[in-house]
Amino acid sequence: MRTIIALAISLTIGWLCETNAQTKIQLEALKRLKDLDIESSPSLKKVVLNILESAKGKPAFVEIIRDFKLKGYEAELISYGQANANKSEGVEAMRLALTKKGLKLISNYIGNAENKNLENIILALANTLDPKAEPTLLTILKDSSKPFSARKISVNGLAKTKSGATALIKAAEAKQLDPQLNFIAGNALRTATWKIISEKASQLFPAPQGLGQELPTLAKLIKMKGDISNGKKVFFRPASACATCHQINGQGIDFGPKLSGIGTKLGKEALYLSILEPSAGISFGYEAWLLKLKNGAESLGIITSRTDTEITITALGGISTTYKIEDIKSNTKLPNSIMPPGLHATMSPQELVDMITYLHNLKESKN
Repeated sequence: MRTIIALAISLTIGWLCETNAQTKIQLEALKRLKDLDIESSPSLKKVVLNILESAKGKPAFVEIIRDFKLKGYEAELISYGQANANKSEGVEAMRLALTKKGLKLISNYIGNAENKNLENIILALANTLDPKAEPTLLTILKDSSKPFSARKISVNGLAKTKSGATALIKAAEAKQLDPQLNFIAGNALRTATWKIISEKASQLFPAPQGLGQELPTLAKLIKMKGDISNGKKVFFRPASACATCHQINGQGIDFGPKLSGIGTKLGKEALYLSILEPSAGISFGYEAWLLKLKNGAESLGIITSRTDTEITITALGGISTTYKIEDIKSNTKLPNSIMPPGLHATMSPQELVDMITYLHNLKESKN
């Protein structure tokens, strides 16, 4: 134990006068102490808390709280989460803040009409994909006094989990959903991974007129002429959801395969099939996994890292979360693509042709 404490003290000295190059090494060394009970060693606890204080405002602050199971930092975690709502460490901070105390703080923040960070707090909360966040998100989307943009974030966040999507369906059936949100909810739920959800959503939220029309045969689609410029607009518009998973020349979210040179690799027929039947050909490394946690939460995404003690899964939208093996009840590789079927229902047949024409025109440079 003395050796360990000596190591920790040297870490503290190093941390306080650190350079950027040293940070990662010091944090990795600190992680070796995370299985120790710091409550039984006041000296070690003092060292860890000193390092924690020095790490405020950095991703390491969140990691230390998580690894050493430190309590009472909900306000700091919420602050860090809202400032980094679209980053994995920010979402992890918000997830750690979902205690009884933290949820009360979040409720107070959201209830403050003068809160300039309202949307960021809700976004971080929605990105946690945690069942404990769902009641708050439901309250927000039903509150007409909240900005439409904030309620939209709540809808999209709930739609990312089966329990949240089910709650959305129930709210719609009970006429508790603002009519303005029907289009948002419909787009999110009609293409849901869960068949029971997508079928129910198609009944509750029929596709707008002009969208979801019966498609011509594949042979006819291939022969139709498309507009490259409009196809780009269709790809990147929020309703199509394409750019929430794919990047083209650095634009979009890095989650699914990059499409910058996709026109060199796939012909028009293959491009159509990748959208109409996404599970027919799943790229290696992009298989969908469902993690069920012992606390009842679920996480659907792509496994991007696996060790003997942890699994990191990246969800739709590109947010990565690391779970300890001991907290996972089961992890199952799914037969279907994580890319939901039916995305063509968010566009007219001509818009689909335009988008495929745009993608087919993306060629790799010959250098």
